[in-house]
Amino acid sequence: MNLDRPTRFTPSPTVACADTTVSHRFDSNEKLRIILADDHPVVLTGAEMVLGNEFSVVAKAHDADELIDHLQNTPCDLVISDFSMPYGNLPDGLALMSYLRRHFNAIPLIVMTMLRNPSLLQALLNQGVGGLFDKRSPMSELRQGVVTVARGRRHVCPTFASILNAQMLPVCGTAEPSVSLSERELEVVRLFVQGLSGRQIAAQLNRSEKTISRQKRTAMDKLGLGHVSGLVEFARVSGLRG
Repeated sequence: MNLDRPTRFTPSPTVACADTTVSHRFDSNEKLRIILADDHPVVLTGAEMVLGNEFSVVAKAHDADELIDHLQNTPCDLVISDFSMPYGNLPDGLALMSYLRRHFNAIPLIVMTMLRNPSLLQALLNQGVGGLFDKRSPMSELRQGVVTVARGRRHVCPTFASILNAQMLPVCGTAEPSVSLSERELEVVRLFVQGLSGRQIAAQLNRSEKTISRQKRTAMDKLGLGHVSGLVEFARVSGLRG
């Protein structure tokens, strides 16, 4: 089963810093209702323990299928979702986040991830994600992100803000500019290094196998790689693989 095809987003000309104003606002005397989604039970438990006293965790999901089911049936004010949840029938990653922004745009979204690729982080901000949380950070930072996003402001955790801001500066001693893959190329590489075949990636992203093969080859050409094994190392050093 596929989510409908993601729309194309125009990259923002500037990096969105932490606490940038966005359109969503929550103004109520009731507890903020949150849906949590992560494929690791320990993360769900930890997040619920940190947030449960101040906010109301109304549902927990372990994959994209459960998350969308909860969103269709459980009223909530904010969603906190892992970026990589590969075990459901529906795709995760950018395809899922794009779907959530198109179909549940009224609900602010905070994305949790261990991936630190700046192009990927910027792509999430371009898609209208309200907050970015590094799963290596203390859970107390997640609480701060919830407070900020619930007040209608964008929150980028300090780690990710530093990564994004660093991309705006020239790298000393670098003769050539850093390679930039498109959002679609990044997603193909991310799924490939997870061990998915071209056919599986095509099914997840609702593209043809020929398109997936071409996007993978284009990514390899941009990176100057002659063998697919090099993509695994690229994913590791560029923050595409947690």
